[in-house]
Amino acid sequence: MMLEHANVKSNAVKSPSTDPFSPIQQQPSMMASTQGSPVPNRALGFSNENMIHMQRTVGNQAVQRMFSSSTRTGSPTIQRAVAAAAPETIAEPAAEVAVGAPIAAPAAVVPAEATQVAASAGAPAMAAPTAVSAAPVLAPAASAPVEAAQTATPAPVSVAAPTAAAATGPIAAPAPAAEAPSPAALPAPAKDLKKYHNYNVVFEWFKGRAEKEKKAGLFGYFDDLTTGEKMSAIKTMCGNDRTPTIDKAKKTMLTGVFTKTVDWDRFSEICREAKAKNITNYNADQARDYAGYTAIVTSAATSGVSGTATISNTLGAGGALSVANAVAPAAGVLSGVASVSQIYNASENYDSSLSTAGKAQILGSEASGGAADLARFTAGTVNGVRTYGGMAASGAATAAAGAAGVVGGAAYLAGGVAGYVESSRNQKKLAELEKGFSAKGSTSETEQAKQHQRDLGLAANLGGSTQTINKTKSAVTAAKGALMIAGGAVMIAAALSPVGPILLAAAAILGGIGAIVKFYKKSKRKESFVDKALNIDQEMTKPENAGLSREKVRQGVLEAHGFNNVGQCYNQLVTDLASMLYEGGVAGQDDEAKSVIEGIGLEVNRLKKKPGKDLIAKKLHT
Repeated sequence: MMLEHANVKSNAVKSPSTDPFSPIQQQPSMMASTQGSPVPNRALGFSNENMIHMQRTVGNQAVQRMFSSSTRTGSPTIQRAVAAAAPETIAEPAAEVAVGAPIAAPAAVVPAEATQVAASAGAPAMAAPTAVSAAPVLAPAASAPVEAAQTATPAPVSVAAPTAAAATGPIAAPAPAAEAPSPAALPAPAKDLKKYHNYNVVFEWFKGRAEKEKKAGLFGYFDDLTTGEKMSAIKTMCGNDRTPTIDKAKKTMLTGVFTKTVDWDRFSEICREAKAKNITNYNADQARDYAGYTAIVTSAATSGVSGTATISNTLGAGGALSVANAVAPAAGVLSGVASVSQIYNASENYDSSLSTAGKAQILGSEASGGAADLARFTAGTVNGVRTYGGMAASGAATAAAGAAGVVGGAAYLAGGVAGYVESSRNQKKLAELEKGFSAKGSTSETEQAKQHQRDLGLAANLGGSTQTINKTKSAVTAAKGALMIAGGAVMIAAALSPVGPILLAAAAILGGIGAIVKFYKKSKRKESFVDKALNIDQEMTKPENAGLSREKVRQGVLEAHGFNNVGQCYNQLVTDLASMLYEGGVAGQDDEAKSVIEGIGLEVNRLKKKPGKDLIAKKLHT
């Protein structure tokens, strides 16, 4: 069909010699018009010989203008297609060329001005119209190489197929852009810094430090960056100075008091950031977190000492009373600080995206319980100071502390029970989701689908382990609340009885132990989760890792991925999983990602784009 179309079109093309309106035959009338008079030649006094001579002269001048410099480009515009004869080896049938290369490229350089001049001067007709007839689509001229490269087929386009009408005429050479390589054939990004002396000097210095400090694996990740990424990283490692030097790198990247070593944690972060990684740690401890940890531990410790001394005194140890009286005021103050920190953190952690049970825990247990604790500790501190000063305990202060104990205990008990039920339900749901993602991933047809199911499974696994930890913590909180209710009731009923203070002290100790256990479990969980994500079990079976310890194999895999330690990898995994869940479950329409978000105790509002990545990351981890 294409061949028939080409033949029909080519038959319509007329030879310049037979066209009554060809440029050559138009020269006499054009010259006559330039004289400004339609009078016949003889009336002007010209003979036929003179007229022929003038026509030849005008034609020669036109040819000279064709070879003159272009007024636009300032370079000679030679029509090579007209002068050069086509080699016989490229004169293939029109059908074959049309099928193999449907886009015909015109002459390499033929500006419009030159074409117009040639036409006016009587130059032979170009073969470009024939190329149009031979191919259904005409590629743009070489003045637009980008467009020509985009329209070029993977096979190089040589020439347009000749037609019967133009078989004797020259064939236009193809545009250079038609032979541009396809995107798949482009070379890999450059990674060498030898052309950038200052950067290369710093690069070699880091390479030497890596070999000396046994960080070749991590440096290998850096060495695999592109040239631009390396330069960006080196600039950051040199304090963002315009001219990197070794001294600036030492000032920014060396750490230590007596023995200076490269801060490889920072080195890892800079390298991953240069590779356009989102290295935001949404679970990084802030000042308020450290204050809360300190207050909880010290409060539990001093309460434990005070409670133990009180118990010892009750059992007959005479010297224990002085210890109890001395520690009681400090225990009260530190416990009050812990309560204030707890109330503040509750206000910061509250979010409308939390589930109903989550909101109840934040407002009812953490905030209300902390407020009640603050009142109890204040009243207890009053009595502690009075006892330490040799005065009798205040009955009103004792009753107030007992009442606050009952109120706070009820809040903790209710919050603990609600949290236990919620965490148990979420844990079960996430375990089922993880199993489903694993099964679906094994039957997925594409690697992309398999990887997505694996990422969803990792998110469900991490969220499920967090719910398990929270379930244990909720049980401890409920037990703490029960002890506080009992202790407060005793203090109200029998102000002078040591049982009430002992029960309250036991509740404080239990709460501190619960917080420490949760912190320890989360810390150990990092290592096991990273091992799962990096397939360390599979890495251990490889022949090259035979005889190596698990820690050594893990460290090698971590460095190959750009991490210096387990903590960095864990934080990056949480950030990446949170981003994946947000993009699919909140910003997108991925119901599987949405189910994971709901499984960690959050409510999705796609209209408001909530919850955000930060809250998802916190609920995955905490």
